[in-house]
Amino acid sequence: MVIWPESAAEISEILKFANQRRIPVTPRSGGSSLEGNPIPVQGGIVLAMSRMDRVLEIRPEDLQARVQPGVVYDQLNQRLGRYGLFFPPAPGSADMATIGGMVANNSSGLHAVKYGGTKDYVLKLEVVLPTGKIITTGSNAAKSASGYDLVRLFTGSEGTLGVMTEITLRLRGLMEKTAGIAVFDGVKEVAGTVFEMVRYGLTPAALELMDAEIVRTVNRWEGLTLEEAPTLVMEFHGTPAGVREEVEYAREICMDHNCRQFEMGISTEERDRIWQGRKEAHNAVKYLNTDCTVTIGDIVVPISRYPQAVEKAYEAGRKYGIRVATFGHAGDGNLHTEILARKGDEDARQRAELVNEEIVRWAISVGGTATGEHGIGIGKRKFMALEHGASLEVMKQIRRLLDPNGILNPGKIFEEL
Repeated sequence: MVIWPESAAEISEILKFANQRRIPVTPRSGGSSLEGNPIPVQGGIVLAMSRMDRVLEIRPEDLQARVQPGVVYDQLNQRLGRYGLFFPPAPGSADMATIGGMVANNSSGLHAVKYGGTKDYVLKLEVVLPTGKIITTGSNAAKSASGYDLVRLFTGSEGTLGVMTEITLRLRGLMEKTAGIAVFDGVKEVAGTVFEMVRYGLTPAALELMDAEIVRTVNRWEGLTLEEAPTLVMEFHGTPAGVREEVEYAREICMDHNCRQFEMGISTEERDRIWQGRKEAHNAVKYLNTDCTVTIGDIVVPISRYPQAVEKAYEAGRKYGIRVATFGHAGDGNLHTEILARKGDEDARQRAELVNEEIVRWAISVGGTATGEHGIGIGKRKFMALEHGASLEVMKQIRRLLDPNGILNPGKIFEEL
């Protein structure tokens, strides 16, 4: 059954009904997640949040907005732009990702290296608990030392602890920006450049790696003419003088790593086309390789390990005879891997799975994580015990406390309760 609620009161009644009868309930927003997070694996009720799509209040004097969960990210920023404000996380699926889904997955994206992820901007939540009880947690204050941080608990919980019905966001002011690219002979040089930029204190708004395979695919998909070589796409935000200073420092670091082309200050139209290509990288790989199944990885490692992470991805691909392409939010250590196996070839599919597992296990072994922005959902459940150890049981206890009948989004995050 699919229900389109329009208020917290309606959701409260639905959850009371479902909880009494132990009917599974799966909240669903834009459906753009990549780990199966909103799939109703045990049937029951799907709460489609698309009708709760109102921007309830914009408070420019406090740099805040209060919204319902079905508001689409790009549409929110179009509204906020009238006030010289924006909500920074910038997921790749910004044209369909909703604020509720972003909060549920603690999403981030292109701007995370400078601005952080969704969790850094959620001030206050209205949440309907599995019992139907409606609570409000957090405040409109910029900071608080009052009690447990329940806002952070619900952020990233993937709809397993409650259904968010109102979200108050912290906003940032729009600033001067400039964008460009740097082209290198090898991915190793790109990764080394990223490490040096972060190490020496540069704060680009975006620092994105695309290997030659990804550039080639994006060129075909978006009609771009980028040189098909390992590329770093950069964007800097700030005052005009500050941006100029950071760009010049970035140029020096790139040249120290054998950059063969450095171009900044590209036109707004060209910048938008390049960023659109980068956002469409996964879709480009998927739809231009229709004879393959494509698995996208989402590891994050300490920045000093980023060059090794890139090498590890290619090494695992060579080991199992599987094509691997890399891209990602390099500035915060987030690497995406596109792992391709020919459709109908069960042996290749299993080898592709081994590639993904080897990359994830290595990332965890060096102090990283299985997922930086896609969440756990179904796809990453098997890595939870390895990453979290004994603390995984604490998470399960919290889940059982708030949802003793296990009705909310069952089958996600944990393999079993």
